Amino acid sequence: MSRLDAMIATDYTTGNGDNKTRWTKIGTAWPAKQGAGYSIVLDALPLPSMSRDGKLECRILLREPLPARDDAPRGNGTPARNNRAPVSDDLDEIPFSFAGEHAHRSIFP
Repeated sequence: MSRLDAMIATDYTTGNGDNKTRWTKIGTAWPAKQGAGYSIVLDALPLPSMSRDGKLECRILLREPLPARDDAPRGNGTPARNNRAPVSDDLDEIPFSFAGEHAHRSIFP
């Protein structure tokens, strides 16, 4: 086993009155290099919730990652960072001036 996902569960009720559970990945765990146990890196900290017996608790489930789905959405439709328009490095085209200097050209008509 190479790694595990650290997950938390949040229970909620839909508009139809159905009770559902939402799982959120908050980190990753790897087997410890020395001895038994795991090293855990949390990307987010879970908030405590009230247990059935009235105590505050934080529960984290470690589970094997789910296999990638072929029909899963990829990205949000925005272009990749390397598809941006080229930027000029010519310092003479900077449309502002330093203290005491006049601008070379104005960006306002």
